Amino acid sequence: MSSWCALSAPQFLLAFILIFAADPLLAQDAVPHHNTVPDFNLTDQNGKEIKLADLKGKVWVADFIFTRCQGRCPLLSWQMAAFQEEFTPSNIKLVSFSVDPEYDTPQVLSEYAARFKAQDGKWFFLTGPKTAVWNLIIDGFSLGVDQATPEDLAQGAESVMHSSRFVLVGKEGNIQGYYDGTDSAQVQALINNALELASR
Repeated sequence: MSSWCALSAPQFLLAFILIFAADPLLAQDAVPHHNTVPDFNLTDQNGKEIKLADLKGKVWVADFIFTRCQGRCPLLSWQMAAFQEEFTPSNIKLVSFSVDPEYDTPQVLSEYAARFKAQDGKWFFLTGPKTAVWNLIIDGFSLGVDQATPEDLAQGAESVMHSSRFVLVGKEGNIQGYYDGTDSAQVQALINNALELASR
C-alpha cells in the first residue's frame, strides 16, 4: 500500500487508467437491469450492525473490494476517498462491500479504512457471512463475484474475481446507475447524478 501512497496525482491517474484498461472483467460486465437493493444485515469496520434501513433516506455509492487485493481494489478505494471529499457538503454515503468477508473482519476493515482516511458515519466498510454478502452482490446488485480458478491465478488474477463498477443508490434503495471507473465522463456523471439526487 505504501507504494500506492507514494504516487503523485498524475502517476496515480495513469496507473488507474492502465490497470482498468487491461481488465477483462470490465468487458464482461453488462450493465444490468436496475433493481431495488434487498434488505441486508452486515457489520461495519467499527463492529456496528448496518442494515439497509440505516441508509434509507440517503443517497449512497457502493463498490466491491477486499483488503488483500493488490490490483484494482486500492484504485477503487482511492476513488471512493476522492468521492468522500467531493461529497463533503452533502449527506451522500459511501459503502464498500468486502468480497472476501471471511478474511475481512471488522478489525481488518478498520485498519484498511484508516489507510484511506475514511470518515466514520460517511464511509462504511461492510462484512458478514460470505453467502449473505455474495448473494447480495449477485442477486441484489446484479453483479458478478467468484473465486478465481487456478487458471485465473496463473494469468495474474486476484484471488476473488469481482466487478469494478460503482453503483449509485437512491434514497429509497433503488439502484439509479452503474458507472465504469475507466471512463472519466462516467465518473463525473456519477458525481453529478449523486449530488442531484441528494438535493431532491
